[in-house]
Amino acid sequence: MKADTILTNAVIYTVDPTCPRAEAAAIKDGKILAVGRAGEMEAYRASDTEIWDMGGRFVLPGLIDAHMHPAKSAVNRVYAATLSDTSGKENYIARVRDFAEAHRELPVIEAHGFYRADFDTLGPRREWLDEIDSTRPILVTSVDVHSMWVNTAALAKAGITADTPDPVNGVIQRDREGRPTGLLQEAAMKLMEPVKTKYTRAQYRDALLWLQGYLHSRGITQVFDAMIPVDNPDYYMAYQELAEAGKLTLRVRGAWHIHPGMAGEPETNIEGAMELSQGFTTPYFQVNAFKFFADQVVEEETAYLSAPYSHRDDGWRGIREWPAERLKQLFEKIDRAGYQIHVHAIGDGAVHDALDAIEYARERNGSRDARHALAHIQCVGERDRDRMARLNVAAVAAPYWMVVDDYFWRFNVPYLGPDRVRDTYPYKSLVERGIHVAVHSDFSVTEPDFPALVYTSIKRALPPDVFAGYHGARGVTRGTDPDAPLDENVYGPLPPKEERVSLAEAIRSATCEGAWAMGTDADAGTIEPGKRADLAVFDRDFFGMDPEEFHHNPVVMTVAEGKIVYDAHQG
Repeated sequence: MKADTILTNAVIYTVDPTCPRAEAAAIKDGKILAVGRAGEMEAYRASDTEIWDMGGRFVLPGLIDAHMHPAKSAVNRVYAATLSDTSGKENYIARVRDFAEAHRELPVIEAHGFYRADFDTLGPRREWLDEIDSTRPILVTSVDVHSMWVNTAALAKAGITADTPDPVNGVIQRDREGRPTGLLQEAAMKLMEPVKTKYTRAQYRDALLWLQGYLHSRGITQVFDAMIPVDNPDYYMAYQELAEAGKLTLRVRGAWHIHPGMAGEPETNIEGAMELSQGFTTPYFQVNAFKFFADQVVEEETAYLSAPYSHRDDGWRGIREWPAERLKQLFEKIDRAGYQIHVHAIGDGAVHDALDAIEYARERNGSRDARHALAHIQCVGERDRDRMARLNVAAVAAPYWMVVDDYFWRFNVPYLGPDRVRDTYPYKSLVERGIHVAVHSDFSVTEPDFPALVYTSIKRALPPDVFAGYHGARGVTRGTDPDAPLDENVYGPLPPKEERVSLAEAIRSATCEGAWAMGTDADAGTIEPGKRADLAVFDRDFFGMDPEEFHHNPVVMTVAEGKIVYDAHQG
């Protein structure tokens, strides 16, 4: 067979243990035909074969983000104000004000990305947004998407008053007189559903095309949409229509979101979702999993812990999203039908509940190559780490968060206490147990950034550019010594240092382990014959660099199925 394209003069890191490094590769019909030395590729060269001289650049398999919110984040980024690239009350207000003034035609102003660590327990106040606009509703979602800051007009539009009770699994923050302050947490955000902007299918399509270009510029060729709404056809059909029209070069796998507050019984929604999944037959968009929240997040005191929160004296352990027995019933049904189960689990109590339910399903349905996964896993007990290995449950981790920063000092230290906080975000201990550890950004919670991803994986500390951009003006210093004592004025490495992984392990998590978690490892995740020619190209070999310089080595080219979908030198 003759190649359509031959890459030569490259430093190829294949993530294939049988041939870990190469200098050339041949591509035919969008797949890898051969990998090896430059001279060996001559056998695949024809008169019309295109030759790409890579100029000594570093080539990896296309990067895989194993948990994000693509369509939701895309419309928010395109049609609302973005705050995640700034910080502080005054900057947030200025950004929202500028957006509101530039879009006087919008009946509702929305923004996304404020940091909870910038505010006290009561959170940002409605009065601050009232000064921007007191007539139009203003809705500002936090960067972790677990709280919402609204103005008085939004509260009035939603009918929220001092007499409105907190919804199940949600909190309406109130002042001493019981009046809403403007912060809605967890399930209380759903009270704003009638107020929020309803995006059209065309808006989702356009936003997804923008997002596809953005993700390709980060070297990403495959993602997992971790929360597809069963009740929003415009959301999932936007993917399907782009796939059918041949406009998707990004591969998307996804999970239907099943939650206690949805209309109808969970079983009915699950059955309807399975029927919908049968219609998604293109290789670019498929939904083969179901997403559950076992709990929420530490910073809102809603992660479900096995022991009480350290800063409270009422025995509070957080929110259990589902009764344990109910979770078992639903997991058994989904597992029996051959679908994957993908669980948001932050607290160790939530991890334990999720594994109980997965084990229950396995005992009743028998063992299979199920590839169920737990995402985020901030707190995991030792026994449950062993159980994850025994059950072959994937871990979908976020190395971006494995750092000491404002969230660490503002929330994790006081809420978890000095002992638990020193044993959060396991990584190396999972790899050593043989667990498949994939990685994710949770976009738009975190911007996907491979140099930052591998840096935080191997250092468990903030990269220099991230520290300078977000924390340089906070009056703190950046630390890099993993043996230094914790200091509130130093944003240094997150303990324990034993959880740091090697660069090779970090790359593996961002490529072949992500493919394994999504069930696409037969044709993605490594550079080897027969697999898709999905490639992420960097100027330099990370293995020969000082990690402090990683951020100076961005993606310069991305290839999907043998076609260049991003080239930094062409704008």
